[in-house]
Order: sequence, then structure tokens, then C-alpha cells
Amino acid sequence: MAILVIVDFSDNSYEAAVQAAELAELLHQNLLIVHAINHYTRAYLSENNLDKEWIEESMESLSNGLTRGKEIDIDIVIREGSVYEVISSICKENDILMAAFSLKGKPGLQKFTPEKIMRMIAVCPVPSIVFPRKNCNKFSPMLFPVNLFRGWSKKAITLKHLSEWFGKLVIVVENHSSDKFVSEIERERSRFKEKLSILGIECAYVPYIGQGSFTNQLAYYAKHYKAGLMILMNDEEEESLHFKPAPSDAKIIRSKIGLPVLCVSPFMFAKDE
Repeated sequence: MAILVIVDFSDNSYEAAVQAAELAELLHQNLLIVHAINHYTRAYLSENNLDKEWIEESMESLSNGLTRGKEIDIDIVIREGSVYEVISSICKENDILMAAFSLKGKPGLQKFTPEKIMRMIAVCPVPSIVFPRKNCNKFSPMLFPVNLFRGWSKKAITLKHLSEWFGKLVIVVENHSSDKFVSEIERERSRFKEKLSILGIECAYVPYIGQGSFTNQLAYYAKHYKAGLMILMNDEEEESLHFKPAPSDAKIIRSKIGLPVLCVSPFMFAKDE
């Protein structure tokens, strides 16, 4: 399997490739670096009096730099189309583990702004990891915000898959704070913990205490538990094969919590339930 990185030779796509290479080596996976040739690329080539050979040379140079000192295999794909079309088609045609993006560095010729990255995540039929503005050297334990009053059986199955990559410990942050439903939340908490235990996952529960923003509380728990990765999942009720970032998700992804964020739909693994 491979980790996919879409590159446009900008600072932020370079940072995504560098951190994805580190993760690929950690997970013993390949790396697939991809460039989508479209109107942005053609305009850049024309303005700088370059031809398509420059793209090939730049991709080879990037690949050589990423493999230096690492034991990973890197493949290169250059394809016509929008970044959205290319990401979607390559994920469907290849055995892609996840797609990688970064918020660190300036956007470049294809304008990978945070807003555009959110749209690229939404077209991915595989999990997407967004690296923060600082380099990451650990991915465990996982920090997982969840509303247990909504469907969670497929989310548990998804955590099982993710635990094979990132370790067996999950810090479960409940995002429901009402005192009116104490017995109900205790019941769901017990059922969810039992399900995770059956799946071989160790979890610790931490409540949303209802003071300050939820993002700030996630930041507190991330620091307190020395978390290495944030997991965001769509609600099962959406029944979507893609993770579609809600405004609250985008806020967490773009926050200064400092964790890489893995965006995943529980239906990506539903066939394995």
C-alpha cells in the first residue's frame, strides 16, 4: 500500500511530502507523489518559459530528496486533470492507504490554501491526514472526539483498523455535557468501551466539561495525555464513503492544537464489519 501526496512544488506540499515520507517509513508503506497538470501548471510553465520536462525533473528531484536516508520506495505519477479528479481517480485505481496534506508553508502554483485542502479531503475515498505546522515524531495515543448518542458501531470498527497503524490506546473525548442524561451516557460509554475491548483497543474516557470552546478542551487533553494524533470521523448517519469536513472539523484541523489530524469516514471500513 502507499501514502499519496499531491504536490505542486509549493512549501506546503513539500512539507506534506516530507512528513508523509516519515510516516511511510514508520508504517512500512510506499509513498506515491502525484502532480496534476492543469491550467495552473500550464500557466506557470508559460510564464517561466518552461516545458513539461521541468515537471518530471522536479518530481525526480523531490523523490530523490525524500528517499535520502530512508528505506522507502517512492513512485511518481503525473496526470492531466484537476487536483480533485486526479486524487479521486488515483485512489480508486491504486492501493492507497491514505492521502497526506500539510498546513505548514505557503501555497504555491496550484494554491493549496486551507480551504482548498478541505475540498481535496472531501473527494478522497480513503483517510486523509493533515499535518500541522510543526513536525511530528509520534502518532500515539489517538485522541478521538465522539458523541456516543449517535451511531458508533462502525466507528469502533474504524478505530480497530486505525489501531493497527497507530497503536491500541485511544483517548475518547465525549462532546456531550448535559447533566440530564447521566444514566444514558453511562450506558453508552459502557457499551462502547466493551466493544472496543472486544476489538483489542484500550480506551480512556474524558468528559467535555462545558466550559470554553470544545477546540480548547481538545488542546488541553492533547497536551495532558501527550496525544500523537487526532481522529475525526463523520457521523454514521451520513452514510458517506467520503469524509466531508464540517465547519467545526475545519476549525479543529486549522487550530493550533499541534496534532496531525486523520479524517476518516466510518464507511471506508464498513465492509470489514
